Amino acid sequence: MIAGATALMPRAMRGDDEFDYVVIGAGASGCVVVNRLSADPQARVLLLEAGGPDSNPLIPQIGQWTSLIGSDVDWSYFTEPEPGLDGRSINWPRGKTYGGSSAIGAAAFVRGHQLDFAAWAQAAGPAWAYQEVLPYFRKSEDNVRGASPYHGVGGPLAVADTTGPHAGHLAFLEAARELGFAADPQWDFNGAQQENGAGFYQKNLKDGRRHSVAAAYLTPVLGRPNLTVRPRAFVTKLLFSGTRVTGVEYVQDGVPGARPVVQQVRANREVIVSAGVIESPKILMLSGIGPGEHLRSLGIPVTLDLPAVGKNLHDHPRIGLRWDGLTSLPGSTVSAGLLTHSSRGTDPGAPDLQFYVGRGLSTPDRAISLSVTIGRPHSRGSITLRSADPTAPPIIRAGYFTDSRDMDAALEAVRLGRAIASSRAYDGLKGAAEAPLDSETTPEQLRAFIRRTSATIFHPGGTCRMGSGRDAVVDPQLKVHGIDGLRVADASIMPNVVNCQTIAACVMIGERVAEWTQA
Repeated sequence: MIAGATALMPRAMRGDDEFDYVVIGAGASGCVVVNRLSADPQARVLLLEAGGPDSNPLIPQIGQWTSLIGSDVDWSYFTEPEPGLDGRSINWPRGKTYGGSSAIGAAAFVRGHQLDFAAWAQAAGPAWAYQEVLPYFRKSEDNVRGASPYHGVGGPLAVADTTGPHAGHLAFLEAARELGFAADPQWDFNGAQQENGAGFYQKNLKDGRRHSVAAAYLTPVLGRPNLTVRPRAFVTKLLFSGTRVTGVEYVQDGVPGARPVVQQVRANREVIVSAGVIESPKILMLSGIGPGEHLRSLGIPVTLDLPAVGKNLHDHPRIGLRWDGLTSLPGSTVSAGLLTHSSRGTDPGAPDLQFYVGRGLSTPDRAISLSVTIGRPHSRGSITLRSADPTAPPIIRAGYFTDSRDMDAALEAVRLGRAIASSRAYDGLKGAAEAPLDSETTPEQLRAFIRRTSATIFHPGGTCRMGSGRDAVVDPQLKVHGIDGLRVADASIMPNVVNCQTIAACVMIGERVAEWTQA
């Protein structure tokens, strides 16, 4: 990041610093917004991306995705010490390149359960109900399985089946079948029934290579004369006339030997903030939109006291279960999975346990491992500013397991994971459990194990939630309450994070907000 950005004087704006729309962030939502807005040749569109182009040679190699964590295309955030994780501070990777986190993750493509969107509709109106968002999911995808009531073909984003499962993937499906679940390698996690069926996740792949949202939506339109893209452009604040956003201030780096200069651009119609769950609320707060007392304590003039900014942060905690393998499993980009309920109640809602089996890597592995996530967390945390310096990383408090219901779900996750691994399907593959899982038996010991070992599976959301009243940041069309000319579009607007991977939902959010912005 640029040190001392706030001490630099902005240069005067020129004629080429005036646009109709300014989009902040080239992540999964931002790339979609830019594509759709710039399709109008009369609209001048500027994209500001804090990272650089997606030129890292490992990005297309889906089997190398873990090598991108901590690299130059990762923001490399860390949480504060988490009381629910025995005081551990954990790494929160987020993509810092064209495509955002869709360029650095495992690329599994799951949208979210129909009941997730029913909850969104309850919070933010009928436009977010499942039947209303489904056409935008279908519009976005080019699915190898063909068109159906649940899937589209001919859209920008490739959705493919994976091939080459190893014995561990096949054992998981057979174990699920032994326990009474349905099992099919082509189980459709985005179809009529998401839960209680084990299968192989579809992924965003094209010709066997990662098809990030940037590759799908941004790269094909970079040649449009009405689209300007400025990489390594770190936004410091929004500009206002009263309570209307009129532009953006940023620092652009990357010119060897040149001193960074604060630059300003004008937005005649709207600014769309698509900087992600962490950076979007940070940009709002740096601009004076957020909890007034917090901003004043840092010397930031308050443009609008909006307490919900940065609140409602929640994430899917991941519990890893591992056993010694009796044989080496070959590398494979296949990922098996299962979504089910931790509760045995009669109306448990959307499934809240998601299994992710197989690392999706091209390197061999000897261990048998199951990852289970809590897909509908009740615990909440926050994003706040560390200081008024825009280059300072924000304070991330995830709040894992602060609500006891999440720990109850985690205990059921461990129980079910152990039952799966104890099935006949794993005979000949699985040896003894790795420490500390080998000795944990009582509920107290298992809670301690969960607190000591849990981490993130990279699905945070909620920090600029949509809805009405003081507990929301944006309205149903993602306009910031009380501010004109400003929308937020990314996973931060989710009232409740979807119960699975978030990339597909972020693409849908981008499709929706682009249509509303052009209306």
